[in-house]
Amino acid sequence: MRILGILWVVIGIFFLMPAIALTALSGVVHIAIPATAQVGRYVGPLVMSIIGGSLFILAAGGILVGWGLMTHQSWARIVAVILGILALFHPPFGTALGIYTLWVLLSNQAGEEYDRLARTS
Repeated sequence: MRILGILWVVIGIFFLMPAIALTALSGVVHIAIPATAQVGRYVGPLVMSIIGGSLFILAAGGILVGWGLMTHQSWARIVAVILGILALFHPPFGTALGIYTLWVLLSNQAGEEYDRLARTS
């Protein structure tokens, strides 16, 4: 579980980097868009802010799930399974992490073992 938790935290940090960059650049991107493209000057920063915010949410989810798995929180297993399924659609690293997450958390007796670990922590 510890390795899986660390991998989720690392993926969360990787999502955090472009989230910060996009959010920071959304405030100044209008300078790079020509003045003749009025729609682009308004839509460009909005789109970048939305994408940056979405990446912030994904980063926070990955970091929280990783922390939850490492500390054996009772909610972390089901959230990790859901995020693992969603990660399957983000090749190559997301797919690998999704497969590994599902393999670890859905293997034979994984649920009982995780519940036992969560109760002892």
